Amino acid sequence: MGSEILLGLNEIVKVRIVDFLRADRPFVHADRILDFNVFIYIVAGGMRIWECGTEYVIGEKDAFFLKKGLHHYGRHEIPAGTTWYYIHFHGGADDENVRMLSGYRPVSASWEFTEEEYDQYIRLPKLLKVENPKLVERKLEALTQLCKSSNDLKLAYLSYGTMELFFDLFNQERSRSELDRGDVITRRIIMFLESNVSRRLSSGEISDHICMNYNYISGVFKEKTGMSIMEYHEKIRINEAARLLRNSNMNVSEVSSRLGFEDPLYFSRVFKKVTGYSPSDYIKQAYFRV
Repeated sequence: MGSEILLGLNEIVKVRIVDFLRADRPFVHADRILDFNVFIYIVAGGMRIWECGTEYVIGEKDAFFLKKGLHHYGRHEIPAGTTWYYIHFHGGADDENVRMLSGYRPVSASWEFTEEEYDQYIRLPKLLKVENPKLVERKLEALTQLCKSSNDLKLAYLSYGTMELFFDLFNQERSRSELDRGDVITRRIIMFLESNVSRRLSSGEISDHICMNYNYISGVFKEKTGMSIMEYHEKIRINEAARLLRNSNMNVSEVSSRLGFEDPLYFSRVFKKVTGYSPSDYIKQAYFRV
């Protein structure tokens, strides 16, 4: 079992407490195994915490996550004057074999989301340097005050506010990570596909634009996105078709022609394969047509 917390898009984090502490005298972190997760943000000072044999040095403006069920403890004194916020919370997957969020998965068919698409997980960073400490401290102070309030909806507000904070930290750390060669190739391909949503592309055109062998880049793309280049392009073209059917007065043939589908019947088959609806049925379930 890894030490990182896997948090689902379909989860509601259940907060036990949010609070702020100051060490009036030096102390050693408790030796314990908890049945809930812990988030720590150091305002000033620092801590050294061991978890399952690994030491983590948490400095000023660092955020740190401890995972439930793991043994953590201290060996060195935490200096007097150290101040920190903490959140105790329930949530996170116990099984590592979950579907992880992909940065390359395209928007859902027709720009609408199915319930199954929420069944994805992110891996919260273990230890990170916060890029915008003032903003994080404002959010933590607001959550601390909310935790102490008499607001009858505070459990919901605490959960959603905590999740927003955690997802922000995840995004911050993800944006810091260096792109490997496959990431660079995949992003170049996606940009080219999105700039050519109104027509069908050949493998040769894509290969010539990227200046690389098509078999190689298609393998890289499949590994990163879980689908072929042509499947990805087809899906974003149908997304655009759904937008036009939903938000314009264009008919099926006009939309088909606009997006480079020469045969409206073929367009209708592809549209139903991607969205689950025929174009005519999709128009009927739209709220309004311009």
